[in-house]
Amino acid sequence: ENVYNIDKTGVILSILSSVKVLIGKDNLQDYRGAGVKRIIVTAVKCISSNSRALLPLII
Repeated sequence: ENVYNIDKTGVILSILSSVKVLIGKDNLQDYRGAGVKRIIVTAVKCISSNSRALLPLII
């Protein structure tokens, strides 16, 4: 009941002037050198062994 599996994923939020683009953290080639401000976002989710899920955490 109190055993949880934790899964996390990281993405980079790229801001091009007034446009926001969400890309995978390993897929930077398309936006390299474009004067981009990048913010790394990590999402964490926890699911218990009996399929009960906690609210996701965004870092």
